[in-house]
Amino acid sequence: MLAGRMVALRVNGLRMTKARVRRGRKGLELIVTDPLLGDFAIDENFTLELLELPYPPEIQQRLPNGGWRRVSLRILIALLRCGAVRITEES
Repeated sequence: MLAGRMVALRVNGLRMTKARVRRGRKGLELIVTDPLLGDFAIDENFTLELLELPYPPEIQQRLPNGGWRRVSLRILIALLRCGAVRITEES
C-alpha cells in the first residue's frame, strides 16, 4: 500500500494539523480541529490550501504563494478518503 503524501493544511489562512472525513446528514463532511475552537465542519465557504512538505523551505519560498495551493472541499475529501494525502505539521 502506498503511503499518503505529507501535506500541511490551511483553512482561511490558519494552519490545521488534524483533519478527518466523517459521514454527516448531507453526505461526507471534512472535520478539522483548532486548538481554540475545537472540532468543526468545513463547507465550501472556507478557503482550503495544501502545502507539499517534502520540499525544502528554500524551494517553497520561490514558489508562488510559498508553495500553498488552493484545493476544493470535494477534492480534499477525496484525497483524504483514498489515503493520497496525510495532514501533518510542517517540518
